Amino acid sequence: MTSEFDWFMVTMPIFAIVVYIIVMIGSMEKQPKFLEESGVKKFVNLAFIGLFGSGIIISGIYMLVRFFELLSNY
Repeated sequence: MTSEFDWFMVTMPIFAIVVYIIVMIGSMEKQPKFLEESGVKKFVNLAFIGLFGSGIIISGIYMLVRFFELLSNY
């Protein structure tokens, strides 16, 4: 992975699949029973926080790096 475009090409399909699964499960009339267990709820919460939280942190770091890079070239 040498550029942001490569990362986009890898992460965008994964993100699309995750969103598709969320929408499909959310649109079901009756939710599957295994989703109501406490262990599954805890795992889903941790996965959600881990996925999006790490994305926010990584994006923030890259924004700061690019900002200081622009300042140094000014």
